[in-house]
Order: sequence, then structure tokens, then C-alpha cells
Amino acid sequence: MLVPDRQVRDGLVDSGSPTADGSVGASPGGGRLTEETLADDEVEELVQEAARTHLRIETEGIAETAGLEVAWGRVRDYGLKPIILLFVLNAVDEFDRSVLAVAMETIRDDFGVSDTVVGLLPFAFVLLAGVIGVPAGTWADRWVRKYIITIGAMVWGAAGLLAAASRSFFQLFTTRILLGAGQGTIGPTHLSLLSDYYPINVRGRVLGYHRSANPFGQVLGGIMGGVIVAEFGWRWAFVAAAVPGLVFGVYALTLREPRRGESDIDQVSKQNPLLAAFLKEPEDKKGFFESLSTIFSRKTLVYLITANATIGFALVGVLFWLPALFERRYGMTPRGASVVIGALGIASFLGTWFGSPRSDKELKKGFTHLTRFGATGVAMLAVTWPLAFAVTHPVLVIALMSAGALVASYGLPGLIAVVAASSPPRVRSQSFAVFGLALAVFGAAVAPILIGALSDLLQARGMDYAESLRWSLFVNTTAVVGFGTWCIFRAARHAAADVSTTIAEFFAELAAHGKGARTSDGP
Repeated sequence: MLVPDRQVRDGLVDSGSPTADGSVGASPGGGRLTEETLADDEVEELVQEAARTHLRIETEGIAETAGLEVAWGRVRDYGLKPIILLFVLNAVDEFDRSVLAVAMETIRDDFGVSDTVVGLLPFAFVLLAGVIGVPAGTWADRWVRKYIITIGAMVWGAAGLLAAASRSFFQLFTTRILLGAGQGTIGPTHLSLLSDYYPINVRGRVLGYHRSANPFGQVLGGIMGGVIVAEFGWRWAFVAAAVPGLVFGVYALTLREPRRGESDIDQVSKQNPLLAAFLKEPEDKKGFFESLSTIFSRKTLVYLITANATIGFALVGVLFWLPALFERRYGMTPRGASVVIGALGIASFLGTWFGSPRSDKELKKGFTHLTRFGATGVAMLAVTWPLAFAVTHPVLVIALMSAGALVASYGLPGLIAVVAASSPPRVRSQSFAVFGLALAVFGAAVAPILIGALSDLLQARGMDYAESLRWSLFVNTTAVVGFGTWCIFRAARHAAADVSTTIAEFFAELAAHGKGARTSDGP
């Protein structure tokens, strides 16, 4: 087992392994090196070296850096249970949203409402998610995250069952608001837990696999939901989406709760017990506004949060209206239109799944390159989707949209890894809360309303209801996704510097806490 080269050169330790009592090597005089034998300046230098080492490990991807032996493992080396369970819960949430998209035309006819009014349904759950989403990030940074997951799953499962029993549009709208309680807990808890379970050498894959649950749930919701809506009605489709969330939400209680930043600390300190003594998680947590200030001080996060809102506009808002477009323009049934959602879901799933290990490989070229890699994929979406709404043949529409979704999803895991790396561990839950809230508000809420409102406006000017929806999708997608692509390229300019700052501040903060604890304990 190796320790930093500086200690060996300076005679602080020998090159042997730690002894059974946890001390590291022997000092030149034959005594044991302990925490008390290091002066404050040596501690500071040791921590600075750890920060530099960790940064090089993250950016260069090499197997040995600054005398530290880094074991590059597979995802299974760190346990499969957390990623599998959180994957399922994320997929179930997406299943519910896809069911709503497939059933939208049927719901609109059942309650006799307009495009603008039915477009309020995706917005409904954001009313509560927007209120609790960001504070939930602070809550997740201070409390046991697996408990929050279970509570959220219970609430959204109950909301699904109540939606199935709705007898008026207002009642259905109210249940979608309640659904926001569950949605508001996913981003800050899932991604924060995964970032603490899995170190940087596999984190891109893990976060990408988790992200692939969205298109996977979209496929299930589109295909299975379409069948259930056609055969049994939209109410039973909501029941089918609610039950798995309740079951797996309870099972989440069996997860182990990791320390904040656990994988980041272990990556450097697992081979140096002395360093581990200083890198302890502070008991004090940052407050709500202090957390937000830290997040928005990182330009990378600001640009990627903004870009995520535009990606949500396309991948959530546009998909909400897509079944309606194919039903109106090409005369498809709800079951036939659900196949379109399924095709796009498969393309997104494949892109995200195979893009996850690719993101870990691209990380070796640095965070600037990794961010630009993701931006290139989103740029493809900004070209193919508007083009799809400009053509007339349904097969060509599906082909163009599937190609764009495939390429864009291929680059998304790397962008999520950049968000994780540039977010300080003590506010990482909050970072992902804001990141997810941007997607939810602008993607799941604002986009359907904007698209529906422009469609109604064009209908009022004499355009038929199929063409009005097509042109509304074309205009909105062109403007919004193009802006999102620009934001990601801007984020690439700041990614490397922001990650460096985050790592250095993290280790310095933990070291200061360790020295403070040592001083308070006395000689």
C-alpha cells in the first residue's frame, strides 16, 4: 500500500504498510507517526497534495498519480443494489408521465377541455415540486436520504391512485399537484446518494445508467400505457404506474446511508489512514441560502442548470404533445401513437446506456472536453427535431427525432458527471435539486403550456388543429434547444476551473475541521 511520495522523501514515513493499530510506518527515529506529530503546515500541505492528486485522478484518469495507487474497478465492485433500486424508482416516475402523455387526448375528450387547459396537467405537479424541490435539496444534505426517498415514493404512489379515482378535471389537476411531492425528492436524493456510493472512476457510468431509467420508463409508459389506455381506460393506467412506486419505495429503506463525499474521500485516503483522520465529514451543514450561493458561484453549474431546462423542454414538454400530433395529423389511435413514444424512448435509452461508459473514457481528456462532448450531442437534437416537424411523412418524422434523441442522450451522462464533480459534496443534493427543478419547471410544466397556447392561437387564426400543433412544436423547439446548446458550450469554458476549485475547497474545509477537532481535544 502506497502513501504520498512527499512523505517518503521527507522521512515522515517509510514505504511499508499500515500496522494493525492503524499507524503508518515508522519515523526515522524508530517512533510511530501519529496525527499529533504533524504540524499544521504539514497537515495543510498534505491536504493540498490530496486535492491536487484527486483532481489529476478525475481529469487525467491515470492509474497511479503522485504516489497513490488507484484501483480502477467495475460498477459491481462498489455494489449493484443502489443503482438498480434507484434506476427502478426513476423509471416508475417516468412511466407515470408517459402514461399521461398517451392518455392526454382521451382525458381532453372525457372532460371537454382545450389544448391550453389540458396542457396544465404537467404544470400541476410542478406547483408543489417547485415549492419543495430546492428546499428538499437542503433537507437531503442534512437528513437521511433513504427516508426521504421512501416518503416521496409513498406520496407519489398515493397521488397516482387518487388520479385514477378523479371524477372531474379539477380533481385530476389536484392529484398531479400531489405528485410533485414525489418528483421533488428524486433529483436531490438519487443523484447525491449515487455520487457518494460510487467514486469518480465509475461515476459517469452510474449516473448515466440512472439517467437511462427515464427513457426506459418512457418506453414502458408509452407501449404498456398505450395498451392499458386502449383496453381498460386511462384510470387503470395510472394505477399501473402507482403500485411499483409504493413497493420499491418501501424497499429503499434497506439501503445503506453513505457519508457526504464518501467516495471522494475514499478515493484519496483509503491508502493513507493518517490522511483519513483529517478528512472527516463536518457535522455542521450549510443553510438553504448559503447552499444556493455556493451553487450559483460556479458558472459551470449556472450554464448547465439553464441548459437542462431547455433539454427538459424537448425531452419532456415536446414528448407530451407528440402522441396528440400523430393522432391529429395521421389519424393514429392512442395505441398506435404510443409506439412513437416507445421508439423515441428506445433511442434515448440506448444512447444513455452506451454513452455512460463512454463518458468515463472521455473524462480522461478533461472536463472541458467532456462538456463539449455533451454539447455536440445536444446540437444534433437542435437540428434534427425542428427538421422533423418541417417534413410530412410520419416514418421520416420518427427517424429524425429518434436519431436526435440517440445522439443527444449519448452525451448526457457526461454532463451529469460534470455537475456532480463541480458541486461541493455538502451541497450536492441541493445542486441536483436545482438541476432537476429547472428541467421540471421549464420542461414538464412551462413547455406544454407554451406549445398548447401557441397551438390555440394559430387555430384562432384559421389553421386546423393538427397543423397548428405541428408549427407550434417547430417554433418552440428551434428557439429553445438552440439556446440550450449555446449554454453547454459556454459551460465548457469554466468546467475545469470550477472542478478544481470545488475539490480544493472541499479538502481544505475538511482538513480545517479535523485540525479544529484536534485542538479542542487538547494535548
